[in-house]
Amino acid sequence: MVAEPRRTPALTEPDSLDVTAWFRATGGHKLVPIFEEEAPLQVVTRISGGRRLLCRSQEMETAVIDMVEAGLGAPDWEGLLYVMGWGEPDAFKVLYVGKAERKGVKHPISANIVSIRTNKHKFARWGDGLSYHIGDLSQALFGFKAYRQAPATHRRWAQTLFTTFEPPVLKQRVYLYLIPWFSGMTGPSGLAGSLPAVEKEVIALAGFQFADSILNRDGV
Repeated sequence: MVAEPRRTPALTEPDSLDVTAWFRATGGHKLVPIFEEEAPLQVVTRISGGRRLLCRSQEMETAVIDMVEAGLGAPDWEGLLYVMGWGEPDAFKVLYVGKAERKGVKHPISANIVSIRTNKHKFARWGDGLSYHIGDLSQALFGFKAYRQAPATHRRWAQTLFTTFEPPVLKQRVYLYLIPWFSGMTGPSGLAGSLPAVEKEVIALAGFQFADSILNRDGV
């Protein structure tokens, strides 16, 4: 028997094109704080390999691990859509939209999610390594030396998210929507699409609704 495709509500009326309403209505989603805090809004850091790194919250790590491990057990799971933003669900403000796909460029399982419990270097795009969100953001804040400077993208993140770099104090708590994506699911438009397709759709809608805050550039 072919499983019924998972459905998500469509936002089709002009007055209901609130992409955050679609986040809240999408089955299986989780909303978790990204960073571990040692004092209100002050992010915990650690030293690894001579580099000072921001620490992910335990809630965020647990949610990513659980979602990836459950997803890898389902043949129709395509990966994760993630959305960084400020605020609780009813007042969520989108800052950045991205994805972590199941399939890699060369392998059936992407290196970004393989061995997710121990793969903290990549960790579904939120890893500690360079070219991953926590690693690049940490370099932007703390300026540690590497083979290249922190990317402009994460320098913008640092200026947007933090009021001070030393100590690293957030302007407000930063959250992450994690949405598991399965074949046959529908995006905000009501059309079924792949994970890359829904990522582009959500970036476009969020770019219109949150033009003053979104950190994605040129639809990327």
